[in-house]
Amino acid sequence: MNRTALYLLFLLLPTVGRAQYKMTTQEYIDTYKYMAIRSMEEFGIPASITLAQGLLESGNGGSRLAVEGNNHFGIKCKGSWTGAKIYHDDDAKGECFRKYRNAEHSYRDHSKFLTESPRYADLFKLDITDYKGWAYGLKAAGYATNPKYPQLLIDLIEKNRLYQLDRPNGAGGLLARRKERKAAEAELNEPLAPKHTVEKNNGVKYIVSQTGESFASIAAQYGLSVKRLLKINDLKNSFPLPEGTALYIEPKRNRSSSAAVHTIDSGDSYHSVSQQYGIKLKKLQKMNPATRKFPPRVGQQLRLR
Repeated sequence: MNRTALYLLFLLLPTVGRAQYKMTTQEYIDTYKYMAIRSMEEFGIPASITLAQGLLESGNGGSRLAVEGNNHFGIKCKGSWTGAKIYHDDDAKGECFRKYRNAEHSYRDHSKFLTESPRYADLFKLDITDYKGWAYGLKAAGYATNPKYPQLLIDLIEKNRLYQLDRPNGAGGLLARRKERKAAEAELNEPLAPKHTVEKNNGVKYIVSQTGESFASIAAQYGLSVKRLLKINDLKNSFPLPEGTALYIEPKRNRSSSAAVHTIDSGDSYHSVSQQYGIKLKKLQKMNPATRKFPPRVGQQLRLR
């Protein structure tokens, strides 16, 4: 890809410091519904329940536990947990919560958490379409302390028609035919088989976003947390992702291998220059101390190595 085209791709990224973007309910459903479907097929947990819990517990994927720890279900460490940890104030200050590599691991661990704990055993005697029974059963078994928890789940399921996910043969069910099941499995496996063409700039891998994608969906495809994807691209917060935006999926370099100097043009920011050349923003600022004090001006020259 030529330098001009690459510049335009990276220019689509807004300036660092925008307000944090939180996925809508529908965006969360579209991103994670097939993980919930696979949990239903493998573990026997209604997909509607899994997805509603994810929506509720993670705040549409925007909670600190979800963003920094990929924990979409608020599952605490407990005594048996030997994996990564994240600490967060909940019922008590600084409680230990499980931290995952990506959202898919969180969804799978949630399923195992329910199937392997004896206190949830009675839930698996319920019909797969009995989401109300599951909602009240989870509360009765001690999953949550909020007395309104069952109704909150039920409201999410009914408002968003998530019960359709639980109907393998029902009219309108998403898994009514074998072909649809295969399509669901294929989409679920996208984190392991990314659909982007991975290219390189300054020796660093990057992809170009497609219609309907978000930071969360791209991070999941490449086994990254949203926080990590943002950090790699020198961003503090997520935002609605325009189609055709270039995003690095591995750390940028300390210097440019293709150019020694960049002359600031209209519309340039220090961040866009760092993206254009695949250089870490902090390293660009270190090579050009004035960037820490003054905004960019047209004609200004920046060292790139």
